[in-house]
Amino acid sequence: MSRNDAGRRTRPGRRTGTALGIVAGALVLAACSSGTTNALKSTSTTAAAKVTESTNLPSTGPLAPVTGGVTGKPGYFVYWDQNEEVDLLSMPSGTQGQLLPAWDLNGQMCVLPDGRFVGGYDPTLPGQRNLGSAKPYKQPADGEELDNPDGAFSGQTLYVPGPYKLPGQTVGSDSPPTPDGVFNNNQTYTGCAVDKTGDVFGNDIATAQGAYPSPSSGRLVEWFAPSYTTYCIVYGPNSGGVGPHHTDGSGGLAQPGMMALADNGDLLVPNVGTSSVLRFAASSLPRGASQCPGGLYPRSKVQVSTFYKASFAAGIAKDPTCDCYAVSSYIGDPSIKWVSQSGQPEANRGSVPGTTIANLGKSPDQYNPFGMAFAPDGTLYFIDIHIACKGLLTGCGPASYGGRVMKVTFTNGQPSTPVAVATGFDFPTSVTICVPATTVCPYPSGAIAAPLSGPAENPSPDKGPASNAPATAGFG
Repeated sequence: MSRNDAGRRTRPGRRTGTALGIVAGALVLAACSSGTTNALKSTSTTAAAKVTESTNLPSTGPLAPVTGGVTGKPGYFVYWDQNEEVDLLSMPSGTQGQLLPAWDLNGQMCVLPDGRFVGGYDPTLPGQRNLGSAKPYKQPADGEELDNPDGAFSGQTLYVPGPYKLPGQTVGSDSPPTPDGVFNNNQTYTGCAVDKTGDVFGNDIATAQGAYPSPSSGRLVEWFAPSYTTYCIVYGPNSGGVGPHHTDGSGGLAQPGMMALADNGDLLVPNVGTSSVLRFAASSLPRGASQCPGGLYPRSKVQVSTFYKASFAAGIAKDPTCDCYAVSSYIGDPSIKWVSQSGQPEANRGSVPGTTIANLGKSPDQYNPFGMAFAPDGTLYFIDIHIACKGLLTGCGPASYGGRVMKVTFTNGQPSTPVAVATGFDFPTSVTICVPATTVCPYPSGAIAAPLSGPAENPSPDKGPASNAPATAGFG
């Protein structure tokens, strides 16, 4: 992502003049959800190297041993991304801190069973003026980064290989940059999910960077456990575009959002371009790279259907108290609705009011839900990307340092008025919840550092990496 003079990140080169266009593009984000049951073995540096040698993808650097994390403790952790940083809220204590200092991650965070986590990343350019700007670029330019439970970069990224590289890098992806060298205008990973076998799914919004209606250039990619060095484009463009994958072509997803896994393993994917949440049947998805010749899964094998119709669908999350799902819409009233396992309105369950297009950006008290997650007791947390407008339905986009983490509680199935529990963030997109009583949860080692946003995380003048050498494991 890039940043404008006001400090708000925008998608360069594809801004539009309408509220719908700007908002649809400005909120084309990235994010992740946890929720898998199988335990994966920790991967040592030596073991990871052996796995990489037997696959068709090179590693992106030495893998760090799996370190850190918390297990067996009461309460839960709430994580969110903002300004390439991942922050956390420890409940019930209310302590806030950084998990991953600013360094590229910008989207839904998904926790693996061993406490490692993944999240979409793209280059933190000097023009973004955050602390990540001074760190080496991960390679290739866009993908999902794999991080250790203590927040350190493992040295490995998940990506689709190709010839297009940042200067000085050795690993490329299959999506070319724009003529001015910007990669994330054509490829940006947003939502993620981890299935019951530990495979990682990520969705790429591709060229849905401000245009409305959203182009159908997005795709759904799967990386296979335990090494995550083999991939499959499960669903994506099937005509036009660049190369054998039809990169940035048409016929794929249209601005996908924050994903979730259904109880039976089906993948639930919000998709703005179809005003719906799509359902990908688990039984129809590949179980290994051998079922995905050339990295492209045959379209005829994918069983995809409409799970629920919702305009500006941004996120979906499982509610443990009703065996149903919440669906968020960043524009519209209501903004969060509950649906059954079959995608029907959930009886005896209220909704969360929202903001209509006509009232967009008029009130500082409004909220615009994006990514969501539920605590074990049913408390809902969601990201308010907090849209502001310069005029009547003009110049609309996420307010500079206006992003918030909101909480909703329930009485007899009726949601409370959302309350902010963490504020002042720059372009947050998603929340993830992890329960250390049942799994390994990411947690920083050493002293807890307070979340950074605003001037503290945006030094001036702009800084850039001292070298084009690719990033390696660690904190940069």
